[in-house]
Amino acid sequence: MTLSIVDLKNNDLFYKAWSLYETSFPSIERRSLEEQKQIQNDSRYKMHAYLDDKTFVGIVFYWDFDKFRFIEHFAVDLGFRGKSYGSKILNSLLSSHKEVVLEIELINDEISKKRLRFYEKFDFKVNDFKHYQVPFRQKQESLELLFLSHKRVLTNEEYEELYTQMKASLGI
Repeated sequence: MTLSIVDLKNNDLFYKAWSLYETSFPSIERRSLEEQKQIQNDSRYKMHAYLDDKTFVGIVFYWDFDKFRFIEHFAVDLGFRGKSYGSKILNSLLSSHKEVVLEIELINDEISKKRLRFYEKFDFKVNDFKHYQVPFRQKQESLELLFLSHKRVLTNEEYEELYTQMKASLGI
C-alpha cells in the first residue's frame, strides 16, 4: 500500500472527494459547495485526496495555522475502511512539524466511541475545556464537540489563540 496525496484545488478528483465529504459528515459539520469553493482560496486551507495507486481512498481537509495543523475533515471511503488506510493517512499528517489538533463528536454511541479509540491509539488527548465548532455560516446553531490534541493537552492560552485564528479564517 503506497499512498499518494493529490491537492484537490482545481483537480478532477474534486467531485469524487466532495461526494465522500457529503456522505461522511452531517450537514451542520460541513460547508455548502459554494462555501467550499470560496474557502479554497485561503492559502492556509488544504484539500487533499489520498490514492492507493490510482484508486481514491480518502480525504483530509485541514488548516495550517501559526503553530497548529487543524484537521477539519478526515474520511476514508467506506469500501476501504478497516484496511489501515486511515492509520497511514493520519501518520502522514502527524509527520508535519506542527502540532496536530482536531475535533470529534461528543461520545454518545458505539461509532463515536470507536472514533475516539482510533485517535487515542495515535496518542491524541481529549482537552477538558468546552469546545464549539466554529460555525461555517452566520446564524448556524452551536455544535459542541470534543477537541483533541496530539500528545498533550493545550493550555487555555494556546486554545484561545488557536480558536481565534479558526474563527478569523471563516470571517466570524
